[in-house]
Amino acid sequence: MEYSIGDVLRINGSEFNVIGKITYRNTVDGKCWDEYRLISVVGKSEAWLSVDDVYKEYSLSYVVMSANLNGFHEVDRGVEVVVSARGNVDVDGGDTATFSEFEDQAEERIISQEIWDDGAEYSEGFYIDPQDIVFVKNDPKVTFFSGRSSSGGAVTKGKAIGTVIMVLLIIGVFSLPIAVPVISSLMYNKSISSYLNESGKYTYSTSITGKESQKADVYEAMAGESVDSVTRDIIDGIKGKTDYVQEDSEDVGASVAILTADEYCMIYLSSDGKVLVQVSNRKYAYTSDNDLYHGTSRSRRYYRRFYYSNGYNSDSSRYSGYSSPYSSFSDSTISYNSGDTYNSYSSSIRQSSIFSRSSSGGGISSGK
Repeated sequence: MEYSIGDVLRINGSEFNVIGKITYRNTVDGKCWDEYRLISVVGKSEAWLSVDDVYKEYSLSYVVMSANLNGFHEVDRGVEVVVSARGNVDVDGGDTATFSEFEDQAEERIISQEIWDDGAEYSEGFYIDPQDIVFVKNDPKVTFFSGRSSSGGAVTKGKAIGTVIMVLLIIGVFSLPIAVPVISSLMYNKSISSYLNESGKYTYSTSITGKESQKADVYEAMAGESVDSVTRDIIDGIKGKTDYVQEDSEDVGASVAILTADEYCMIYLSSDGKVLVQVSNRKYAYTSDNDLYHGTSRSRRYYRRFYYSNGYNSDSSRYSGYSSPYSSFSDSTISYNSGDTYNSYSSSIRQSSIFSRSSSGGGISSGK
């Protein structure tokens, strides 16, 4: 099971908003699992949902300042690596931590410990059954949350932007000329489409109409630009706010795919040698089977394979009421490479922006 930022989930009868997602890999066995940062609809308390479809383990945990291990025994330990991080979380791809997981005698309650380079962090929780997790809807509204754990401890896995904004608003009473531009930069969330329209570096070429009244726009880069320079410029333009970005390793220099929370973008060499950018919202990608505009046979294939491998599963929940040609997709999938040049570049841009986390520490996974 996979969920998206903005999804509303009902877990054991309580509703939560998904505001962040971290995918981890266990270095011992190479298996991955997902951690979702949740905010309860009622009460606004923070929780973490762990989803491990490989070992069929699911749990709900809450960050605590410390943990009492009396009556618990260790069931797992190892090293976890952040494969990807999205939404309001406080880690980046490549971050690592050692972890230990403990269970009580009934094998129902769990305690997790993670040791990051800035200290140890703990969470307490309990196992749940997968049928106890129910998708309710997707709510696209952005929520800023000044998070606290259920025990009153500070949120560690995701530094809450809302807290920073509140502090700046207070400062603004005394220093408005300084506070306003800083707050504006915190609220920065430019889409790829708006950046291409406003930058002056790209010429609009055409639009492709898909199903469900969706469309993709195509832009041509200025003469002399390359797929590499355009990709880096777009990443700069959106402040590194990508979910997935990866070059076609089988055709280096010819095409790069970018998935953000709401858009799908391809930068590629067209069949006549021009550098083109095709961008659409993810609903277009999910519902439409149109070819990449003037793409080569290789770039058209990569366009479909990348979306199916990295976007389709989460979008099938988001757009569950719509049919998708990818439901019968039969081509091979693409393994996401977190060490991809452009993924690393995107992470560095994101870190240098004001959205970047203020420490190198991560938080609590509910155990592997």
